[in-house]
This record gives sequence, C-alpha cells and structure tokens, in this order.
Amino acid sequence: MTTKPTTKYGVFEGKAYYARIFPDNMDNSEYHEKTQGQYNMMFVPKDDETLQAMMALGFPEVSMGNKMVKSLDYADGALGMKLKRPNVHPSGYEGLGGSPVVTKGKTNSPWDFIADGEIGNGSTVAVKISVYGEGSTASVKMERVGIIEHVPFEQGVTADGW
Repeated sequence: MTTKPTTKYGVFEGKAYYARIFPDNMDNSEYHEKTQGQYNMMFVPKDDETLQAMMALGFPEVSMGNKMVKSLDYADGALGMKLKRPNVHPSGYEGLGGSPVVTKGKTNSPWDFIADGEIGNGSTVAVKISVYGEGSTASVKMERVGIIEHVPFEQGVTADGW
C-alpha cells in the first residue's frame, strides 16, 4: 500500500540574490506565460548545516534531469538554489499561487515594496518553503520571506559606468 504524499514545511536562513518576490517586480517573462508570471529568487543557505537540513526536508538534488543545488559565481561560489512560486498555479486552485508573504524579519509585519524598498543582492533572509512529494519529483514552493538584514537594491552598473 502506498502512502499519500504529505507537505512538509521548513524555515531556513541565508542570503537572497535576484529577488523577484513582489507583484511590482515579478518575473513575467514569456517562459512563465502559463502561470502568468513567477515569484522567485536565488537562495544561498547560511551554512552547510542549513543546506543539509533543506535536503533532509526533501529539497531535491536533481529534478527532471536538472541539478537543483549549484555553485553560484555571484555568491563567491557558495551553493544555492532557485526558490519559486507561480503567480497562478497551473492546477487553478486558489491559494497555491500568488506572491509569497514578505515580512520584516520573522514577524507578521509586512514588508512594503515602495516604502521599505526592493530586496538587493546579499540581503539576509529567512525563507519558509513547502516540499510536497519525494525525490526528483518533489515539488518545492516558496511560502514566506522574512527580510532580516536588508541590502538596498542597486541597478546593475559596470565598472566603467555603462
């Protein structure tokens, strides 16, 4: 008899890169047309113990033939992964998509994109993820993001100013 998959939740601290977690900066490229956009960020766990805890929760090392945990050049080669959430879930069920809850630290005080600012690379965050299923077919979804130490967002400028 097979057991029905359950959803497991975990909260992990680390650094955020390329955070697109607000309706104002959602990733709405044509690649995400089916879900009418996607909220995502690159996440680097704060240490190896945190990464191992994420893997123990069920974060897959490989999914559909793609390596999910990678060395990230822009994070000094640290291991990280993409965390995401669809704007509209493909199943059509309400509540499975939409922007993640974004707060000031591990509180229920909402982060305001306009007043508090966009999230810059290297911001320290706490993320709550859900993992449904197991192994390479596990589905991982970003549920909440708490901004612990905010790094202001800066538009990409090269060394020569262009």
